[in-house]
Amino acid sequence: MLPILLEQQVGHRFITVRRYPQLQSLEAEEAELQSDKISQNNLPSNLKKLRIRNCENLEYLVDEKEDNKSISSTLCLLEDLEIQNCRSLMSLSSKGHKNICNQLQLLQIIKCSKLSCLFSNTKFPITLKHLIIEGCPELEYIAKEFEETACLESIAITFSGIKSLPRGLDKLIHLQKISLYSCSNLVSFEGSGLLTTSFRAFVVVNCGNFGALPKCMVSITSLRQLSVSNCSAEISFPSEGFPANLTSLAISNAPKIYRSLVEWGLNGLTSLQELTIGGGGCSNVVSFLEEGSRVMLPPSLTRIKLFEFENLEFISKGFQDLASLKELVIDKCPKLTSLPEKKFASLGWMFTYLQLSIVERRVLKR
Repeated sequence: MLPILLEQQVGHRFITVRRYPQLQSLEAEEAELQSDKISQNNLPSNLKKLRIRNCENLEYLVDEKEDNKSISSTLCLLEDLEIQNCRSLMSLSSKGHKNICNQLQLLQIIKCSKLSCLFSNTKFPITLKHLIIEGCPELEYIAKEFEETACLESIAITFSGIKSLPRGLDKLIHLQKISLYSCSNLVSFEGSGLLTTSFRAFVVVNCGNFGALPKCMVSITSLRQLSVSNCSAEISFPSEGFPANLTSLAISNAPKIYRSLVEWGLNGLTSLQELTIGGGGCSNVVSFLEEGSRVMLPPSLTRIKLFEFENLEFISKGFQDLASLKELVIDKCPKLTSLPEKKFASLGWMFTYLQLSIVERRVLKR
């Protein structure tokens, strides 16, 4: 029997369950619901949103060991599911055979330390639009494969144990963004590639073993944001080059990608507005960019951030041609002593049109 509900909405379409240490499963036999409580026999059949938090003994959302014929109908209209701080949760269903939550659009699983899989023997919900996973260190995989008809628009995974994303990324015609943070076991994607029609943002940060970007990256003309920071030191960009329509590019602790940037140039990125480069692993870099280099920065740039270049002493005169530049941020570049004279000679121009941030206090030669 579940104790009193802490939150409900009119019509019993929104339920939050919190701090029920004896809760082990949610099952439903009937649709009757008392005004102030629910029991394992009366979850409402028209339930749209479900929040389960701080239920430390909950192992499965659906326990298939029980002879419960109505659980599928109970959850079939569920669109929004959040499970948080349920440290015993291992999977959504005990055997992984039932296709539950057939209308699910948003799934959030946060700080469930024993979660090992989401959809093992079941199909990935084709209606799911947004998947958010955070703080699940035992989670190694989400599903075997994405369905061709999947509606997935965004994937955000943080502090989790996944080794790769499911096969079939190239089937997700609605996918717009992938964000991966602090997934130390992540090595690469499966070789299925990514679609080029609607994918707009790829962010991978603090994934220390991630060493290979998808080879199809250059052909993703819809891509606008690319951020690769603190991954494997061996990570490099596919030889085909950078996606042409980027508006934001950020790299850090990626010396091979920085080398590609210098060799190939950014001239072709005519839409680039924000450029962020961290100098970890680039101890040989003294000048950004090298004097005499043919590499030019795109005139479309409005913001540039350079940080952690331990031996950086000079900034290229290529900055002089950036008429749209509004903000220059320089952080943790202890040997930098000068900025291009022509561009920054006029203090009036600097303070009117350019926000210049030198985070570490020092005297710069003008």
